Amino acid sequence: MSVISTVVSPGNPITSQDVIDAVAGLGPGIKPTAHLDEWTTILAGAHEVLQSVMDEPDYIPDVDEERFPRTNLHRPEPHDNPLNAWAWKFDLQDTTGQAAQGLLAGKTLAIKDNVCIKGVPCLMGTEVITNWTPNTDATVVTRILEAGGLIKGKAVCENLSLLGVSYSAATGPVENPWAKGYSAAGSSSGTAALIASGAVDMGIGGDQGGSIRLPASHTGIVGMKPTYGLIPYTGIASLEASIDHTGPMARTVLDAALLLQAIAGTDGIDDRQQAGCPSYPDTPNYPALAAKGIEGYKIGILTESLVVPTADPRVSELVVKAAKQFAELGATVEEVSVPIHLKGDDFWMALTQVGAVQAFLGHASGRRGLILNDLQEKITPLTQDKFDKIFPLVAPIFINGLYGAKQFPNIMGKVTNLTRKLRDAYDAALSKYDVLIMPTVPWVPVKIPSPETSRLDQFNKFAGLARNTCPTDLTGHPSLSIPVGLLSPTDESEKVKLPIGMQIVGPWWKDDKVLAVGHAWEKSNDWKSFA
Repeated sequence: MSVISTVVSPGNPITSQDVIDAVAGLGPGIKPTAHLDEWTTILAGAHEVLQSVMDEPDYIPDVDEERFPRTNLHRPEPHDNPLNAWAWKFDLQDTTGQAAQGLLAGKTLAIKDNVCIKGVPCLMGTEVITNWTPNTDATVVTRILEAGGLIKGKAVCENLSLLGVSYSAATGPVENPWAKGYSAAGSSSGTAALIASGAVDMGIGGDQGGSIRLPASHTGIVGMKPTYGLIPYTGIASLEASIDHTGPMARTVLDAALLLQAIAGTDGIDDRQQAGCPSYPDTPNYPALAAKGIEGYKIGILTESLVVPTADPRVSELVVKAAKQFAELGATVEEVSVPIHLKGDDFWMALTQVGAVQAFLGHASGRRGLILNDLQEKITPLTQDKFDKIFPLVAPIFINGLYGAKQFPNIMGKVTNLTRKLRDAYDAALSKYDVLIMPTVPWVPVKIPSPETSRLDQFNKFAGLARNTCPTDLTGHPSLSIPVGLLSPTDESEKVKLPIGMQIVGPWWKDDKVLAVGHAWEKSNDWKSFA
């Protein structure tokens, strides 16, 4: 309290009513019962300090726009955006030749549209925020450019990155390249669609509940959620800090490994990066490690993942069949049970809906790193006009989260401890097995609902999509989705087949193991004909 002076400036706005209002926020019916005048004087002094902090200029990482100029920025016309997957197109690369021999030289990339690129408007898939142009580059963007990559644009992400469907973005549905009219999943829907269609070689997605792996599975590409903190999240719009992940998406495991090598490692800013995270640029040679083979590996098929509610048995059967191929590659394959896996999505829902809403409303605290204050200023205060623009399936997340915080005030503490229990259970299994195998998505991609479909029917149609992916966002284990086959949708009248993904989960900091397992399967099988 010694830093607060009771000598205040003329025009200081604090009155006793501000004290009364502040105390009311502590709980229903609480009122200041004494010392109102003294507390008003102290609050007036606190206001002076808080206002002085707000008046300081922000402190953000510099961007070398001479070396990395942003050119040809435009919103693409429909003929140049057939899957509706581009949010913005532009050219962004090193123009000095310093990166000509970099890891990503000659590679083209798309970046999820919740990742900061200075001077490029960020839509975040929503109309709630309509005029945010970031004032810095995300660390992953800088590293891609320094490695020689050519960024071709920003890819559509789902509404505020809160849904795993591909039709919630304000710019309209993102089409599945395998069959128009079918979901590409989300929230990194645009990145997945662009890679699968061949528009770019690789890209960056974001994953808080499966948002890299879900669209990777649905579009037949490789998507990786790395160990929590392995890739710095600096300069990316946060959902909830304890589950924020960003990671590589590509058509092959080795390309995903290459991109991981280029962008992984500490940046000295992101507080998600914990002991065990390699220093940048001395990151492991993930492609070389992935190519070492899996002779002697023990692989466990997670039984609970095969029977999650709403699972399509055809998908479970295909993934089990795919996993048994590892026996021919020198590995041992067995089934393993982790019963608490079936509670993982409940834990995730509690933490995400309560925690993410608080963060969205500007109530996140205890962080060390880069805070996107320019974004927060666009979001808050949340007015009626902004609320009315929230996608109808996103609004219940806010309602649930605010209700949960009020009705169960200790829910975040409880789910934090239960998350550790979930992690310990996976760790126990991973002490006996090198990796765990499960379906990425428990069913075949479904059709994008028509506008006439009720919101409740839409909700029910996609409920359970992330049951096998969201648990490892909580626990932080590296998780890779690779395509292992094609299946027909449940509507047999449709003469199409759509991709199915197999998820590979490994121990913390053993990202090379999940890549090795994925590469071994990919090298030995043609997933498009495997069934």
